[in-house]
Amino acid sequence: MEKIVIKGKHIYFEVALGWFKEAEVYDPFPVILLFDEHVLVGQCWTPKGGKLQGTCTDPLIVLDGLVWGLDGALLEPDEQGGCNRHREMAREYGFNVANDTPIYRSVLAMQSYVFFERIGDSVKIHYYNGLLEGTDCPEYKGKHKGTIEVPLIEFGEDVLRVFGEYLERHYKRVEKVRQEAYGYNRMDEYKLYLKQYLEDLEDWKTLKEKLKVSKNK
Repeated sequence: MEKIVIKGKHIYFEVALGWFKEAEVYDPFPVILLFDEHVLVGQCWTPKGGKLQGTCTDPLIVLDGLVWGLDGALLEPDEQGGCNRHREMAREYGFNVANDTPIYRSVLAMQSYVFFERIGDSVKIHYYNGLLEGTDCPEYKGKHKGTIEVPLIEFGEDVLRVFGEYLERHYKRVEKVRQEAYGYNRMDEYKLYLKQYLEDLEDWKTLKEKLKVSKNK
């Protein structure tokens, strides 16, 4: 089976390519997304081999969710229309979040919810993976939910690096396989996502310099 693997400093992103009976045209390929070995997207069942396997979803949606998480975490609370609702939802899942921090919720895949909360120069990634909650694999029991904290600059660098590599090296290949397997593709959206990425990259470069200056004061 052909696989695409992209690795960052913190992120591991894997896509299996082909036709899968449990998949469908809009969620075509099994995807695994790890952040510092925490399973944000993925599942494990002993009848299927007892190894971590992907959740059928759209690879682009997963990565775009990370980018939106980065963008949302960079906003101030009063700039986020739904910030308070995201905060309430995070608390409903049992996460301890502050009252006045920027926070953004992304749905990365089926039952995969992530809340990105900026605390000063860091980002807290609060994640809940519903498909892993009921696992019968001993290695992953109790690991469906948690919080990871990472420096904001490292988070931004990693997200944009992985997103950029996917767009520039793998997007067209993935959509070609989707067309062959399911008779549908998202090639007409390529330029739009590439434009978004390039704009985000330029904005990030400017912001990163401001963060460095602020940190050195």
